[in-house]
Amino acid sequence: MHRYQRLFPSPGEVTAADALATLRARERAPDGRPLVLADMVTSLDGRAAVQGRSRPLGTGADTEMLVELRTLADAVLVGPSTIGAEGYGDLAAREERRARRSAAGLAERPLTVLITRSGRIPWEAGLFAAAEQPIVIYSGTELAPPDVAAPVTVHRLDAPTPTAMLAHLRAEHGVRVLLCEGGPSLLHALLREGLVDELFVTLTPVVVGDDLQPRIVSGGPLDLELELRWVLRAGGELFLRYG
Repeated sequence: MHRYQRLFPSPGEVTAADALATLRARERAPDGRPLVLADMVTSLDGRAAVQGRSRPLGTGADTEMLVELRTLADAVLVGPSTIGAEGYGDLAAREERRARRSAAGLAERPLTVLITRSGRIPWEAGLFAAAEQPIVIYSGTELAPPDVAAPVTVHRLDAPTPTAMLAHLRAEHGVRVLLCEGGPSLLHALLREGLVDELFVTLTPVVVGDDLQPRIVSGGPLDLELELRWVLRAGGELFLRYG
């Protein structure tokens, strides 16, 4: 378990679990949609990936923060291209994680949620081979899943916007807390519609220097100013929380 130095708002030392407990995430779920958390990692030069993957950027402390955020969430929202690139699988493969979720009154595994206008899904990704991992897909077209191991539910929405998807998740699946893990265009869509309640950004001491790598947000201008709510440090990484 990593210890994080809290630099702001008041100095101290915390664990990821203790820091995130102060969010009171479930209590704060607004009427009609889940509370939306987003978690991203970026290099010093503003890149969110190395050779197309974000995993090389973060350390164990970054992974631990992500795992603790997943432990809070009823559902994890990921873009289809991110599913394919990042090697997603069972989101609670470890028994200890499932036990902690059960003790908190949550399902053993969070739902994995995908949204697609085109209906293009990377069915060959490891996520769909995880037999215990429930998946919900929102599509703008008729979509018939192939024979995969994971349990998949498809909802067709005439307008598969983030707003419509979140309303359906709350009403039909009881999702109170949702974690978005990217990619950049999905985070852009959520920010554009004013749906991100908490944004967590890990600033990692790496310079990528590759203009072809994505940033944490892409999709056009956004005129947004966020409020800094905490700064934590673990090793050379800074963990920033914005509201």
